[in-house]
Amino acid sequence: MYPKVVALATDWCIFSGHLDKKTWGKGHGTLPKIQDNILRVNDHLVRDQTNANHKCQLYPDIPRIVADILKNGAKLAIASRNSSKDMMDRALYFFKVKDQHGKDRRLIELVTYDEVYDKDKTTHFRAIHGYNKEPYIDMILYDHMKQSTKVEMLLGVTFQYCPNGLSWDVYQEGIATWRRTKALQSPWHGLQLTSYPKRKFIGYSGMDLGTIELLEKGGRRHDRKEAARWGYAMYVADDPRVAKYFSDWIKKTAFGPQAKTIVCEIYARDGEKWDKMSKIWVPDHRHDLKTDVRKDEVTVATSELKRDSQVAKWGVHRPYVLFSRHPNMGKRDGLQFPIPQPQRFNELVIYGQTQENLIVIRRMTDAQLNQAIKDKVNVQYEHKIAEWNITMPEETKADFRTHHEHYY
Repeated sequence: MYPKVVALATDWCIFSGHLDKKTWGKGHGTLPKIQDNILRVNDHLVRDQTNANHKCQLYPDIPRIVADILKNGAKLAIASRNSSKDMMDRALYFFKVKDQHGKDRRLIELVTYDEVYDKDKTTHFRAIHGYNKEPYIDMILYDHMKQSTKVEMLLGVTFQYCPNGLSWDVYQEGIATWRRTKALQSPWHGLQLTSYPKRKFIGYSGMDLGTIELLEKGGRRHDRKEAARWGYAMYVADDPRVAKYFSDWIKKTAFGPQAKTIVCEIYARDGEKWDKMSKIWVPDHRHDLKTDVRKDEVTVATSELKRDSQVAKWGVHRPYVLFSRHPNMGKRDGLQFPIPQPQRFNELVIYGQTQENLIVIRRMTDAQLNQAIKDKVNVQYEHKIAEWNITMPEETKADFRTHHEHYY
């Protein structure tokens, strides 16, 4: 199992250095066409012919990686925010790598999709998708730019961060993440719950109508303005009272009083896949792992990557869902929280990859919601630790003990 499209960013991802049209070709003897100022030193190194200090060197594992991509039948894409396509294409012409047969080839000759322009990376992938309609779930991006996490959140392209350039190990890590994501995929059969004989009820969520309509098409949440302390995701409650509260609260804080919000039942299409997938229960006091969506995109992405890194240290790898205990909301924004102080409540955070591949929702009528509240139909996540295979770090266990709470 292998992606259909493997996309590589360029500057500081497949080569060291930055091809910068503002600084390259500005010294003595400059040539009129900016790309003509790129000098080939060898098959893996180019420099500015007017300034030897400006150079870009292909990272050592790139030839092997490109050969592996092609051996697996994938299409190679270049997804670059470099502002000069002419310069980038010239550098890729000079760089030589191995093709699937082990033959030396110019890198540019092996590229199927050559998307080089200074725009949000979602633009690159919408263009790639537009050519041959390859599904986003069958694509992966390797990138040095943190904010490119957006392609995973919005589109479903697996994102692999390359903080020190693309190496063989990082490449393999990305493929492993893509395979785990692909393994979650459970066919979308529409909204009839009977179409999912293995379905499992996992909670309630109060959401805006726009998000609901995306999910009802087998898609994912796109909203990036609603409060999201563990990152952009679907936030699910085990208690219908909590879902009702947040359905009202997001009108006050994000969408306005005229917005249509509805509480929905949330199901996994395939309960067996749900039980087996990666899950982590994160202690609420780890504020360093939380996301402030009011910040700039780089800061938001940095928090996402830091959280993923810590979760991996706890032995849980993407894609995962996250559980946490949330402090009591008390009375705020004119609303009284339905659970008495100082009791905390559970939240389940389902990120986009899992939403699109495993989740189906059903809108609840007011009567159904009120009946669920009356009947106290509470999933009680703290009682699902073993059944759902939720990883509980020692920090989390200590957090429960500190608050005199129990789990099993």
